[in-house]
Amino acid sequence: MPVITEIADLKRLYRRRVPRMFYDYTESGSWSEQTFRENSTDFSKIRLRQRIAVDLASRSVATRLIGEDVAMPLVLAPVGLLGMQCADGEIWAARAAERAGVPFCLSTMSICSIEDVAANTGKPFWFQVYTLKDNDFMSRLLARARAVGCTAIVITVDLQVLGQRHKDIKNGLSAPPKLTFASIANMMTKVRWGLGMLGTKRRSFGNIVGHAEGVTDPTSLSSWTA
Repeated sequence: MPVITEIADLKRLYRRRVPRMFYDYTESGSWSEQTFRENSTDFSKIRLRQRIAVDLASRSVATRLIGEDVAMPLVLAPVGLLGMQCADGEIWAARAAERAGVPFCLSTMSICSIEDVAANTGKPFWFQVYTLKDNDFMSRLLARARAVGCTAIVITVDLQVLGQRHKDIKNGLSAPPKLTFASIANMMTKVRWGLGMLGTKRRSFGNIVGHAEGVTDPTSLSSWTA
């Protein structure tokens, strides 16, 4: 295990361990990726204000978010397909957030279901939803989130039209997957990732498949979201 001292170290490790199609999914955007790059640039401009000659004896970054005490003003954002980056990835991320004392937000498009995460963690989490056209499914999804004790609902409202993600198309990352020879060959080099995926039963969209009417596999999921 290499010595990790910064986020860039983690990103390099991530790139080595995860198949290219899943790395590209999180590290790229739609069309020309202009918004993706500008978002990264804008976040890089955020600075902490330095204060000197002040009492540091009782310093703390702890605060409250939506009525919840947190160790710092930070939330692990919802990431679709996290369970394909790493086997049971949503569960591991929720546990990490719990240990760090910050909220974890689960994506509707997660691999592990709401119930999976709740059963394998000890702290309530947030849940992200889209404004989907299937109102019956949405009602039942929110009821499931309420049943496991989710403490906040994060609504994504800017996805009326899907952007074309060129790298996903080239890598065959779609529903259903359209794997290329290059993608399969690349997967075969990621031994640790492959062993992890063989060791879990969670390899589909746990919040949707088997819960939305007519959605039983990735192929029917594609028709449902069209």
